[in-house]
Amino acid sequence: MRFKVVFYLVFAFFLGVLYGRITAPSKSGHHRTKVGMIKHLDSVPHRPTSHKDTDGKFIMKQQFLEPFLVPNFVGFSVATFEPGQRMMPAHAHDSMYEFFYVLKGKAVIVIDDVEHEIGPSTLLHLVPGEKHGIYLPNNFNTSMQMAVFGVVDDI
Repeated sequence: MRFKVVFYLVFAFFLGVLYGRITAPSKSGHHRTKVGMIKHLDSVPHRPTSHKDTDGKFIMKQQFLEPFLVPNFVGFSVATFEPGQRMMPAHAHDSMYEFFYVLKGKAVIVIDDVEHEIGPSTLLHLVPGEKHGIYLPNNFNTSMQMAVFGVVDDI
């Protein structure tokens, strides 16, 4: 229950930030949405991310906000990793700041070749160029869910 409260607080905070971005004048001429939304995780369908595990199986997500609905904002989703899944080798993004917030379960994230065990209520902020990958060892016997979003630099 606690992770749901924290998740919704974090989500509400970022929706407030997004609202400020949406109502501010656009410098780049991107189309901006004029209507907000309310969604519950149970109503958002599962679909594959752009990442596959080492067995070729897609990491799944529930996409709350589509990428670039708000300029420079790379969507907001909840990703689910199953025990034994490995999103490796590590990768990096040239211009994206990426944020992860662990909702439930635990995993290991590798950042620039250093392993870190992560669990509920952990926030990760990665800057462009940081190599990262995530995996759940087989002995972690429950799935891990994390909120994921990113912001890209104007390029």
